[in-house]
Amino acid sequence: MENVWFTPENYQRTSKNLQRRCLKLLLSFAPPQGTLLDVGCGTGNTLLFTDKEKIEQYVGIDISADMIAYANRAHAAPNIRFMVSDFLDCPLEHWPAFDAAVCAACLHWFIPNEQTVIDKLFRALKPGGYLYLSCAFDFDYVQGERSIQERVLTAIRQQYPCIAEPVVFDDFRFNRHSLVTALHGFEIIRSHRIEEPVHFKTFEDFRDWHLGSGSVVYGQFEESVRDLAIAAYYQKLYEHYCAAEYKTAYSTGLMLLKRRAA
Repeated sequence: MENVWFTPENYQRTSKNLQRRCLKLLLSFAPPQGTLLDVGCGTGNTLLFTDKEKIEQYVGIDISADMIAYANRAHAAPNIRFMVSDFLDCPLEHWPAFDAAVCAACLHWFIPNEQTVIDKLFRALKPGGYLYLSCAFDFDYVQGERSIQERVLTAIRQQYPCIAEPVVFDDFRFNRHSLVTALHGFEIIRSHRIEEPVHFKTFEDFRDWHLGSGSVVYGQFEESVRDLAIAAYYQKLYEHYCAAEYKTAYSTGLMLLKRRAA
């Protein structure tokens, strides 16, 4: 099964209403200027919401070669550079310290290494530099979302061979205490939290939404049965949704931070 979020064109389509809207809001807190580092840049959407005349140098890093190829086609310019790399492995020592950095909708994917990412961003920024951060946030807006996901996953894991421990997307959400603790090197300038229910008209819409976080489920099964397992997982989850037993919501935290002096 194709994960629509793993291809640039489909990512642009499925992320338009939420991911890009949140990114636009995040960057409006204080328009970036000077040199800008973009971690998990994907297709380079950050550049859609910045004043390019105020950006001296932009460096975007993403682990997906396909996303970077799309970004290079969409945003080619002398002062813009995209790199294919895992941020954890990417050497930044040869770059001068940046005026600002963006880490939008990707910090939760680094768990349990989120502190390493935050510390690396701290070192990459000038004192007083800005960090634009957004990530999946813990919430109690919808009761029972996690329990239904766990119940369905348990049933699917009994049907298909597994190669990893059971994990659902809620394991990749931050809570206020854990995030503030991890950001001890930064001053919080502005924060905003979004929680809103998500509704679906068709199974395809439901599946597309969940595939954004579905890699945590997909990777639990042997390669030979992954497509079957993930298809069964989403179908059973959708049955709970149609029966009004399963509801889902979007929850994210947006933060503008300033790097403290070392």
